[in-house]
Amino acid sequence: NLATLPQVGSGVMVLPSNYTGSFECAVNGTNCLMPYRLDAVLIPLSLDYNDYSTYFEYGLSSFFVLLTGWVACCCFIEGLSKLDFVKKSKIQALEKSHDPALLALARKTVVRNWIFVLTQTFVFAPVLERCFPLSSEYLDFPNFALFILAWLVTNDFLFTLAHKAYHENPVLYQVVHKEHHTWKAPHVWMSHAMTFTEMMVNGFAVMFFPLFHSVVLNRPTHLHLVWFVQLVSQAIGCVEHSGYDALNPLFFVSPNWFGGYVFASTKHHDDHHKYFKGNYGGYFAFWDILFG
Repeated sequence: NLATLPQVGSGVMVLPSNYTGSFECAVNGTNCLMPYRLDAVLIPLSLDYNDYSTYFEYGLSSFFVLLTGWVACCCFIEGLSKLDFVKKSKIQALEKSHDPALLALARKTVVRNWIFVLTQTFVFAPVLERCFPLSSEYLDFPNFALFILAWLVTNDFLFTLAHKAYHENPVLYQVVHKEHHTWKAPHVWMSHAMTFTEMMVNGFAVMFFPLFHSVVLNRPTHLHLVWFVQLVSQAIGCVEHSGYDALNPLFFVSPNWFGGYVFASTKHHDDHHKYFKGNYGGYFAFWDILFG
């Protein structure tokens, strides 16, 4: 009898561990989305496109987090670029990266793309609610660390495969990737300047492991965790496209320790924009060796 089961938060019930039956639920005569927990595993039943609160709690909130995070990161990097030791680490001439026409084009392109992101977050809000419910438990630190490590590797692996394919297939390059290479000397505000197709592919690479973790492994995956990895991905993208090598954390550790074969530095990606070949990885540099 579902009416006798204890509730945990809004719309979440705890089923006994020996529960093996099936059930349907309805509220006021309409089907409802209610994630049920069985032994701490959330089991979403169906998508509900009529629950308009979903579009605010999961759609609009996700867009707001991503946009404000990206703008804050860009502004922070712009501020740091005024420091003398950062200025000295400029990889390409300021006149190249901050050409007024290219800056204006970057602004126009990223505004267009953020409107696209807004559309995406609204369309996929029910999916976010189903796969990453706010009622999920947070991961403990060991599982969180494993999640981040697995996410970094899978995200960059998929990104590198796609990135290499763009450059090795002339049709893909023209249709998908050429727009991003309009800027031969990168700057932070063009980090999101690319085609819709490339944005979707990059988004899939970022979201692959969170979806795998939630849907395939059936592990609790909170929406805040998804926001976190999205913000990390954006921050790394901003640093990579900043044009200042001193802004990369490896600058303080000494990139020479890694020989340019483990982690990707800002110069690693800046050279990719300058020479149009190689250095396809976003987080790691060893993909170029593994892929030849």
